[in-house]
Amino acid sequence: APGGPWTTTIVDASGHTGRDPSIAVDAADRPHIVYHTWTGGNLKYATLDSPSSNWAVSTLANTGDVGEGNAIVIDSSGVMHVPFNDATTGYMEYMSKSTGLSITDEVTVEFGQLGAVTGDVVNDTTIRVTTPSVASAGAVDLTVVDKDGNEHLLSSSFEFIDQNDLDGDGVQNADDDCPNDAGTSTQDLDGCPDDDGDGYSNAGDAFPDNVNEWADSDGDGVGNNADAFPNDPTETFDSDGDGVGDNSDMFPFNAFETFDSDGDGVGDNGDAFPNDASESADTDGDGVGDNADAFPTNAFEQYDSDGDGVGDNTDAFPNDASESADSDGDGVGDNADAFPNDASESVDSDGDGVGDNADAYPNDANESLDSDGDGVGDAADQCPDTPDNHTVDANGCAADSDNDGVSDAYDLCPDVDASALDEDGDGCLDDDDGDGVLNPEDDCPSTEDGQEVSDQGCSEAQLRLLDEDSDGVSDFVDVCPYTPPNTVVNAVGCVEIAEEGNEEESTSALASFFAGQNDPVRTTVGIGAILLALFSLLQTNAVAAVLPDAFRWMQVLRKNAKLSEEEHAELQYLQSITQAYHHLPQEFADELDQLKADLTGRYTNNEIKKETREKLFTLIEDLRGSTPEELYRIAHNEAYFGLAGSIDSEDRTRLLHEKLAMSDEGAVGPTAAYLPGQASTVNEPPVSEVGVVKDDGYEWLQYPPGHADWWYRAAHSNDLWQKWE
Repeated sequence: APGGPWTTTIVDASGHTGRDPSIAVDAADRPHIVYHTWTGGNLKYATLDSPSSNWAVSTLANTGDVGEGNAIVIDSSGVMHVPFNDATTGYMEYMSKSTGLSITDEVTVEFGQLGAVTGDVVNDTTIRVTTPSVASAGAVDLTVVDKDGNEHLLSSSFEFIDQNDLDGDGVQNADDDCPNDAGTSTQDLDGCPDDDGDGYSNAGDAFPDNVNEWADSDGDGVGNNADAFPNDPTETFDSDGDGVGDNSDMFPFNAFETFDSDGDGVGDNGDAFPNDASESADTDGDGVGDNADAFPTNAFEQYDSDGDGVGDNTDAFPNDASESADSDGDGVGDNADAFPNDASESVDSDGDGVGDNADAYPNDANESLDSDGDGVGDAADQCPDTPDNHTVDANGCAADSDNDGVSDAYDLCPDVDASALDEDGDGCLDDDDGDGVLNPEDDCPSTEDGQEVSDQGCSEAQLRLLDEDSDGVSDFVDVCPYTPPNTVVNAVGCVEIAEEGNEEESTSALASFFAGQNDPVRTTVGIGAILLALFSLLQTNAVAAVLPDAFRWMQVLRKNAKLSEEEHAELQYLQSITQAYHHLPQEFADELDQLKADLTGRYTNNEIKKETREKLFTLIEDLRGSTPEELYRIAHNEAYFGLAGSIDSEDRTRLLHEKLAMSDEGAVGPTAAYLPGQASTVNEPPVSEVGVVKDDGYEWLQYPPGHADWWYRAAHSNDLWQKWE
């Protein structure tokens, strides 16, 4: 009916087809279609089969790629004309065929006793006529008279109906989409034939004989109502209702499964290893399939390489079936380990209960320790504390030929009993300067090598420094060595009455001495004063440094030789540590701790004396409490460690008195740098200036450079510079 819905049918659902379609309608109103297929590149033809109302499809040409640019025309004689392009040859080709139908002339139709009318022949089965008018409906026999005048009685009768409902289906012509065909359709068309009575016209019903179906959207031959996938021609059913068609669903009756990627018969959803056909379950969830997992219910284990029943992860020896645990972690299994809980031991060769590593005698069940390392086991050693490097007898005792308490291995004088006088423990009677005079009898214990000495152990040069009566004249030339204190003496140390003019003579003589004149100096009381002045002046190392060697013997400083060789070596090592680590606090502290431990061990082993250990411990504790700045100065000060020259208390007292005697104000040379409250010069050098450290323990600086002014301060310090006057 006009305005009704379009009726859609599928002409050809085979492959990718329907390209460039052309259509023509014959005398019987049958459509004829030619079209080109993408699949195969064929020219195809389709027409509606009247008896079945289905499309009949055939191929017109299939050689190469044919059928593009086609067209179809039906002439009045019912002949179809089809031109088309042959893309393979590049030709334009033409085909024709008769439809079997033609437009006939008018024909006479007799309506029984009601008369005859002229009708138009539409096709082999249809004649269009206008019936005679009748007063009421009724049936009559029909006779067709052909063009030759022959009458043909039709087997069917004609029934007159209402003019407003020509097909008598109860639907008025104005509303009837098929006014000439009685029908009951109400869905797609009104009043059209509906053989299955489902409300859809036969023409619009993909299943005209099935009351349950009328549409097949995907053209798969299954109606939409029964088709679980009405728009997917590859699927129809979903037996398990999981949304995947049975054709694609590898488990069509299992809603939980759809695919089996590895083809092992277990669906991907339930397969712990969907891409591994050899595995499908992982009971312990450790990522290793049960088939390959030696411990399928233990997530911590998967393999047992040695087959001992203990998983590789737990097995300390996964490739050794005889071992699985190593309790002490020493790399030896508990079964073979004689000490399974002691990482330092695993074998006890002699079976004495002491492991071979700790057993000094691993093959002797009677011995296991050698505490002093002398090669004799403790059980048999009668001297178990023998120091290192000693040769011992079968009883483990070291040899001491002279019985002085120093074993022969360390005794520098193995045939001398030095037990009465051997502070340094070298087995020899103490003679520090090696001059042949033992220390107790040696008045000069620091005599240099190669010097001839007196019975008191002093060389000529040392004797010149001695002044028993403190009169300023050395004992070596003092004719009166016992002059009372505070007595003015002459050049040979004796009292002489001064004459008038002597003071002036002495003064001139002193001036002559300093002026470098060659006149002999008179032997007077004034000369004694000059010697005293010279002696005081020469106490300063700064002056001594520029004097001839002949005068330098008057210096009081001398080397301290009271350290034993043992103490000297240990103090040198302590100073080396301080120099190396004074700027690294933690490393310095660690080194001091290590040194203390070493000293204690050596003392325990009788390698050093108690006094040496205590002296070193005292210095170590002092160093611990020193600041980084103090450590810097200490590190380069040998005097701090007793390794440089020093002045004993008696010499220091005498020197101070002599200096005070020669000074109007009592000032002391360079040591004034240490006196509190001393003011600095206005143009003094900056503290950052660096001078030259000399043997006198001071740092000297000429400042400004090229000027005559000299400055001094304590060596290796940050003290203010003091001007030398």
